[in-house]
Amino acid sequence: MVFMEKFKSFVKSNKRTFFVLVLGLISFFCFNVTKNGIGSEIFGWLRLWKYSSFLIVLLSFYILFLKGKRVILANITLIGLLVVILETALFFVLGMPSAFKKDFSIIPLEDDHMAKQVGMYYSPDSIYTDFKLTETNDTSFNVHYSIDHWNKRITPGYDSTKTDYALFFGCSIGFGYGLEDNQTLAYQVQQQSSNVNAYNFCMSSTGTNHMLALLKFRDLSKQVTEKNGSGYYIFFWDHIYRSIGTMKRYTDWLHSAPYYTMEDEKLVRKKTFKEGRPFISGMYERLYQTNIVKYFETDLPLALNDGHFDLVTEMILESKKEYEKQFGNDQFYLVFYPSYIAYKADEMRTFKSYLTKKKIKFIDLSHVIEYHGGYTLPGDGHPNAETNKLIANFLLQKKKKQQLK
Repeated sequence: MVFMEKFKSFVKSNKRTFFVLVLGLISFFCFNVTKNGIGSEIFGWLRLWKYSSFLIVLLSFYILFLKGKRVILANITLIGLLVVILETALFFVLGMPSAFKKDFSIIPLEDDHMAKQVGMYYSPDSIYTDFKLTETNDTSFNVHYSIDHWNKRITPGYDSTKTDYALFFGCSIGFGYGLEDNQTLAYQVQQQSSNVNAYNFCMSSTGTNHMLALLKFRDLSKQVTEKNGSGYYIFFWDHIYRSIGTMKRYTDWLHSAPYYTMEDEKLVRKKTFKEGRPFISGMYERLYQTNIVKYFETDLPLALNDGHFDLVTEMILESKKEYEKQFGNDQFYLVFYPSYIAYKADEMRTFKSYLTKKKIKFIDLSHVIEYHGGYTLPGDGHPNAETNKLIANFLLQKKKKQQLK
């Protein structure tokens, strides 16, 4: 009763502040009611409405806490108020941009569905047409991707008399984004080898986690008739960021990608990034469209650490073990493809030290060329056909030298 009397007295003496607080709360409630559904655009004026409501509510609480001599709560509210003020200021600096309510839900699928287990896949027995224009409206490429019955890209020129195989894993670089079937790295290695048929298991937009998920999902040896050969993981530096599911990549396209983590020094699969780490993924979903993140071009985590390198190399090691189990040899190589994604020299040294520690063979082609327009597709950073031809030659030479050691 004493508390209630004090509270009533406090409300009475701060009528105006409580009135403004109630208005702010009603305004914020109305904003949430007026928001449209998944995929809808939240216009700039609606976002300004939300920021204004936040400011009113936080300022009211701050004043009330100060008057009530609740110093700790007042300081916490002040921090929130300053953050919202910065967010609002940057909103105007960025030109009052709209936001979009993106759907991060996971489509319910059967356990044996490839999309559920691997995350990304190409429809079997299909042909994809891909077309891109440059900024000056010139054609960058207009190509076709042929996919076989097992969801992998077809490498033309298969010869049943050959006795060796070359398997390729990786992302769009290995897949041959923007290139025809006879212009990929796999095709070039096949052409430049006398006794090799190449198999292209690469998938655009993927990381190390997708390769491991694919090897766990399917026995690839059933697709390969040759008895001898090698597996090549065409590694691109961005695979690390994709495999740990950074905020930018998670919110852009990887929320349903396979999620691996370390528990008690063991690699564990926990469904997808969305399902397996609800707190972190939920935080990313709320932060990625904020004006603070956009203005400062922030990604989370802010930097790579030893835990990330350990996790990714553990995925590679597990992929290597799956390859050895299926194909009966240890000829599995990580291939450092030349990268246009910046990395620090000490990061690369650390990553290589983990590979060496875990006895993962690698072929370093990261410096055989320096990326520029002559090596890439017009208006696009992906390698062109001539670059793949050149890289295939370097790869075969270095592989031969490793075998002679």
